Amino acid sequence: MKIFRFRKSGIVLFIFIFFTAFITACSNQSGTNSKEKTVKSDTSDVSAEDKDPVTIKIAYAFGEESFHDRFDHIDKKLKNIEIEYVAYENTLESLQEIYANNVKPDIIIQYNDMAPVKELDVIEPIDDLAAKHGLNIDTLRPSLVAYIRSLDEEGRMIGLPDGSSHVALYYNKEIFDLFGVEYPDPNKNMTWEEVFTIAKQMTGERNGVSYVGFEFAWGNTAAAAQMPLKEFAINMTDPKTGEFLFDERPEFREYFNMMDTFYNIPDIYDPETEGSCLFCEKRAAMSLASNLFLNEGMGDLETQENMDLLPAPIWPEAPNITPYLGSSPMIIANYSEHKDEAFQVLLEYISPENQLEMVQNGSSASVLSDPAILEQYAANNQYYNNKNRNAWFTGEPALYEEMQSRWDIFVDIGGALKKLAETDIDVNTLMRELEEESTGKIQEAMSQK
Repeated sequence: MKIFRFRKSGIVLFIFIFFTAFITACSNQSGTNSKEKTVKSDTSDVSAEDKDPVTIKIAYAFGEESFHDRFDHIDKKLKNIEIEYVAYENTLESLQEIYANNVKPDIIIQYNDMAPVKELDVIEPIDDLAAKHGLNIDTLRPSLVAYIRSLDEEGRMIGLPDGSSHVALYYNKEIFDLFGVEYPDPNKNMTWEEVFTIAKQMTGERNGVSYVGFEFAWGNTAAAAQMPLKEFAINMTDPKTGEFLFDERPEFREYFNMMDTFYNIPDIYDPETEGSCLFCEKRAAMSLASNLFLNEGMGDLETQENMDLLPAPIWPEAPNITPYLGSSPMIIANYSEHKDEAFQVLLEYISPENQLEMVQNGSSASVLSDPAILEQYAANNQYYNNKNRNAWFTGEPALYEEMQSRWDIFVDIGGALKKLAETDIDVNTLMRELEEESTGKIQEAMSQK
């Protein structure tokens, strides 16, 4: 595998893996059937060995080591294809610099902000390639398909998902016992109100130690605190006009009212500990977190013996809906001279065999719908032995039913939550000020286009 580097400029991308990649097949008969339905790696009459070798360049923003972990074995398996790493910072400037260095990636893995690939108009929708190579899109998880399609004005598949993440409500039985609170049903999604009710019972001091009954992992005003909002899977702004949609969509007021209720639990929020992990310190009874929250950072296996998972909380009006699944689309560039070979790389990436290996070690949630693969998530991770791993799959991830608005990135939900938590502002004023601040940012961004 070749490696291409160029001199980076601008802001270095920091990625926290809440979320990342995917999926593969089972060694039993079910897994075999999944493979047959999902991928036809080579639809040509010519064997891979007889084809002229080609190089597929991949622009990747998560670092060289991660790239090799994900693609080296694919590079070895596809005999007619050599995979080349292109360092990318996930910005428009970075992609322009890559092109200025006469490098043209065949595949761009775009994280979070689609502006770079849209501004430069380099996206090749893969619907036709999927049909040509025998990929049944329905074998992918519906929430991921909806998410990818929501990134395009015409609802096309602009790429294949590179992975995703699972969300669960982690809890420490020791703290439940300390406060004399019964353990929740491990097979049932509690409502947010139910979670906050029992959290209130476990927020206080015991034996000179201060405890909280619940926290959003790594910050009660940070990314995890937006998980309740992600269960609605709706835009905050109009995709075309940038107009605010708060008045039209009561879900936003419901969300902020709920968060206000949470912040008003006595002693639940402390600016001094905001951004830390009290659950890691065994001072939080519950924590909403994604991916492999249990790890060596929380101590040895004995220390984590009484920690386990519960299904993600839900809204009462949508009792089976959990946060939508996000992903970084693996996009084939429309200028690529090797689109078929690039698609072969993507097919191998989402193949049941490859995905199974990824999910078993917990590096990513599966992009495939096959339960036999989904349920293998973290199966080989020692910190999840004898844990309630089914909690990750209790409920259905929300589906995006509209095109995502590019203007939503100018709405500072985290800043609004911090204001709600640390001041006496009421929800009505908070929402009005957030709209005013965001509208100014959106108008400025529009004027620069």
